[in-house]
Amino acid sequence: MPKKFLILLLALGEFMIGTAESIVTGIIGMIADDTHVSLSLAGQLVTAFSLAFAFGAPVLIALTAAVERKKLILWTLFSFIVANLLASISPSFSLLMVTRILLGLCGGIYTVVALAQAANMASPEKKGSSIAIILMGFSLSLVLGVPLGTMLGDIWGWRPVFALIAVLTLIPFFAILAFLPKQQGEETVPLRKQLAALRNKRVIHALCISLFFVTGYSTVYTYITPLLQSTSAMTTAWVSTTLFLAGLASVAGSRIGGVSTDKWGIRPTLYVSLLLHAAILLFLPLSSQLFTWAIITVMFWVAAVQTTVPAQQYYLITLSPHSSQVALSMNTSVFQLGLALGAGLGGVIVDHVGIVHISWVGGLLVLVGFGFAWASFAQEKRQQSLRA
Repeated sequence: MPKKFLILLLALGEFMIGTAESIVTGIIGMIADDTHVSLSLAGQLVTAFSLAFAFGAPVLIALTAAVERKKLILWTLFSFIVANLLASISPSFSLLMVTRILLGLCGGIYTVVALAQAANMASPEKKGSSIAIILMGFSLSLVLGVPLGTMLGDIWGWRPVFALIAVLTLIPFFAILAFLPKQQGEETVPLRKQLAALRNKRVIHALCISLFFVTGYSTVYTYITPLLQSTSAMTTAWVSTTLFLAGLASVAGSRIGGVSTDKWGIRPTLYVSLLLHAAILLFLPLSSQLFTWAIITVMFWVAAVQTTVPAQQYYLITLSPHSSQVALSMNTSVFQLGLALGAGLGGVIVDHVGIVHISWVGGLLVLVGFGFAWASFAQEKRQQSLRA
């Protein structure tokens, strides 16, 4: 079986993970009304998923490091299916919250293992592209899964949406069962050794790249709808169209990031994508005043964000080649924390300073991430010169 086909199967599973993570944002009002809770409390379903994803994944990945990879993927998908079915029949908000925690744990494990498997199956010159294919599955969930799920929720209600996710996940489950070869897990890495990896300044710098560029992105993207409405006078329909086009651009960005990493290397890809990301955010208040330019700017912005992701994931693998899944789980946790921090920071700025200022703050945060990228590669040069 061609390895690219196997990687596409893993990406299909990531598509389902991404849909389950993001779908609540489209049906949150329906859930709040049906479970008789406030909108703000229903919003904690998103927080529960992210925190379980962020903090649960590293622990579970470490505990299951020696488990055969195909078996772990299948058990994770099975648990994911069960959790979605439980969500669809939850008689109370409390049980629904528990299912979101379970889904977050499953999402964290699956994402980390799928990324590592894709990198391991690919040849050295194709590792970046393979990682990008998995990440493209998540991007497609934003383009197709979330809008479609939101529309179906409006027609059927929110419960059948979770049931549908469970049913559709059977496709990658049985495909992986039939075609994915077995692969032994990595040697179990004790927690002490995992924490010892943080003594490496390059690892810390690499994790800070993720933290700051994701926080900068989330600071703006969380509030992109009111920002576009206030600066370019977009209607809700045009904002939706813009975000759909941005979703398509994110898929292209993932692909560009993978190909660029393989062809030109990690450092040029990170440098260019981070600087483009920061520049767009710094000038977004000006460019978004013109309707057409606002659409184009948002598309290029999201594409730049997604171009960074596969290069950054591959960079973590190169820094921890013997415990790649531990490194990826740490990066995934930092990624989720960045999303949460950005949303909170953006809210503070909107309430106390003004919505137009979120893009400048976001751009500066991305520049801090670029600074850590420069520091990390400078450290590599110093180490090479010392060895020489």
